[in-house]
Parts: sequence; structure tokens; C-alpha cells
Amino acid sequence: MSELPAPRRFSCRHATGLVHDQGAQVVDWIPTGHAPVLWLSPSTALERGRPVRGGVPICFPWFAEGPSGDLEPKHGFVRTLPWEMQSFESSDHEAVAVYRFTEEGVPDPALRALFPHRFEAEYVVRFGPELELELSVTNTDEHGFDFEEALHAYLVVGDVRRIRIEGLDGARYRDKVTDRDGCLQEGPLEPAAETDRVYESSTEVRVVDPVLGRALRIRKRGSATTVVWNPWAEKAAGLPDVGADGWSGFVCVEGANVQGNAVHLEPEETHTMGYRVAVETLPGDPGASPA
Repeated sequence: MSELPAPRRFSCRHATGLVHDQGAQVVDWIPTGHAPVLWLSPSTALERGRPVRGGVPICFPWFAEGPSGDLEPKHGFVRTLPWEMQSFESSDHEAVAVYRFTEEGVPDPALRALFPHRFEAEYVVRFGPELELELSVTNTDEHGFDFEEALHAYLVVGDVRRIRIEGLDGARYRDKVTDRDGCLQEGPLEPAAETDRVYESSTEVRVVDPVLGRALRIRKRGSATTVVWNPWAEKAAGLPDVGADGWSGFVCVEGANVQGNAVHLEPEETHTMGYRVAVETLPGDPGASPA
């Protein structure tokens, strides 16, 4: 495989960011005065056609192995195929990139056969005081279809064993580690082992990180599912692009519509899912930047 071209760099007064055309994958967002927010594995393969571990991969038209549990590639095919950048605008306040992908961008007939529908996906990325992502899918076919989607955000944390995820209290979830449905979240989530949970939740979430002295505030739109994932030490050791030590420095908190919340679109209908991240400095943080 050939080497993946360098990502595009975007900047404004409030932030800098990087995006790969492959998968329209955002791999960096650094708001001015703060540490990086998106985790990217230093050992990930940067090769055409191979997934990049970190940033915000786009999962579509299925999540994980799909509803049937046996689809490949995992998380769908758009994350390893090139998207077309339609436009770019930059101002003092924000930098905005718009990407597009259709079924014509799937060169392998076998892959197309796994999702034999015509569609158009538009992805809007806004780098500014917040990171704003918006994925819109339009049915351009003559028949309705269903799909799953996720913005698989890898968020930098000081130590995943010390974070607290607020906003999921009272939500039902599927625990994929124990293969149990109908679990109930009580209070904040404080990961203490391998975590792979699919929450029935559209609410705002805060990742409170005392090690870095900040909280990451995540707001969603058009997303009925929140996925939280970290492989923990044993599983991470078997993932070459995570490694024995990398797992403790991130948590995935994903905006999604998966499983029972898959999206159905009739011809000419459009569904839009939005995902926003903001950084809040915790009171008393000695490393906080001046306002």
C-alpha cells in the first residue's frame, strides 16, 4: 500500500486542526490556550486504504460488524476511502471544510453489494472555539434503506482510570463486554475495566478529567445513541496501533445511531447528525491558561 498523503491543516484565531481526505477524518483539534483534544496513536498505519487509529473516524453505513454481526470491514467502508473536499472557508473566528462522498466512491463491487443503495453524504467540519462536526446522509435511490452511523471520537484524557463521565445517569445501555442488554447507568460512569457500552441517550455528556484539569463538554444533535469505549490494558496489548500503554490516554465518546436506533431514509430524505466538543477549565487548575 502507498503512504497516506499528509493531512490538510486548518487554522483560525481560536484553534488549529488537521483532516485527512481519506475518510474525511479529523485527526487533530487544538483550541487556543489548551492541550490537544483528539488522541491519535503514534503507531497507527498511515497507508491508503487502512484505518487510522484516532481522531474522529466516520462509521457508515454500518457500525462495528453491522446488524448481522458479520460485515467487513468493521465500521463500514467510508473511513478508508477518499472523500472529495467541496469547499473551504477561513475567517478570524473559524475554519470550515465541507466534504462529500457518494456510492460512486466505492470502487469494489463486492463492497457496494453490501450496501447496494445510492446515497450522498456531506460532512461539515468547523474548527473554532468548539469542534463542530455534522454528517448529513441523503437517500438518492428509488427505494428506502436503513443505515448505522457513528462519529467515533477518540478524546485525550490524562488517565482514563481517573475520569468521570457525567450525563448518562438513568440511561439504558448494552454492555458489549458482558454481552448484556437493558443495563441501567446509575450515577456517573467511572471506567475501571474494559468498557464498551452502547447507551440509549441523546443528552449532553461531560468528561471530567482531574489529571488534565479540564472537562470536555459533548453535545449531540440527531443522535439517539452514545457509545463509550476503552479497550483497557489486556485487550490493548493485542492491538498494535494502541499498544500496552496507549489505552490509558484516551476514551471514546461517540455520537451515533446504531442497533435499534439505526436510521431509515425514504427517497430524497436527509438525516443529519451533529457532534460538538468544547473544553472547560476545572476550578483550581494551576495549569489553566489566562482568559
